[in-house]
Amino acid sequence: MNIQLLLEGQTLWSIPLLLFLSSLIIIYLYFYIQYRNTFSSIHFQSFCLAMGVIYLAYGSPLAAISHALISLHMVQMALLYFVSAPLLLMSFPVLRILKNRKPQKQSISTSIISLFLFALCFFLYHLPSVMHSLMDHTALHTGYILLLFILSLGMWAPFCWAPLATTLKASNLNRIAFWNSVGIMPACFLLIIGAFFSDIHSPIVTHLAAQLPPGLEMSLMLLPPAFDQFLAGLLMIIIHKCSMMKWA
Repeated sequence: MNIQLLLEGQTLWSIPLLLFLSSLIIIYLYFYIQYRNTFSSIHFQSFCLAMGVIYLAYGSPLAAISHALISLHMVQMALLYFVSAPLLLMSFPVLRILKNRKPQKQSISTSIISLFLFALCFFLYHLPSVMHSLMDHTALHTGYILLLFILSLGMWAPFCWAPLATTLKASNLNRIAFWNSVGIMPACFLLIIGAFFSDIHSPIVTHLAAQLPPGLEMSLMLLPPAFDQFLAGLLMIIIHKCSMMKWA
């Protein structure tokens, strides 16, 4: 019953998002064919995988169920920021005009600033009051998600964007990798530690529960709230660490 209540009236597969991402793949394919000497099959595969991960996170039934589980919502965000972002960066080759340019100190500084801004915004997002406020305003929530995605591109650029990844010194990459790992920990620990002291309930579940007869609101609970919140922080750490092992 709980799954049916949560999914009632929702579209499980987003056709508009599928068409949008498919159009991006077609556009990318055009440039891939036109500039074969610049692009490789790895670039095209990375772009298609990035689009597939984005659709999995925001166009599949995962997006609908993630409204009910904090853990799945965090998986959804991790797929966007820690999987699709580096894949998207990997899909763009080194342009000829950048081949002979040495990375400027500003590039490293920009990456570190993006990393810390992402860590700060990511932490603020996981504060219960901020999370509930954003989810109650769709446009504001979408804008915040896009901001985090843009910042995540800057965070992963030293590892996955060819002009930086192929020229930065190992010491600089190691330093950025260290702060990359440290940066997401406050948000993850907030969820894990908070699971023992308070519960974060999904605004959608709270809204649905208010419309049910007394006694039936518990049918919306797919997992115990404390365990769901603990699992959210743990899964976030695991997915991020897997991405760091792959790219850093």
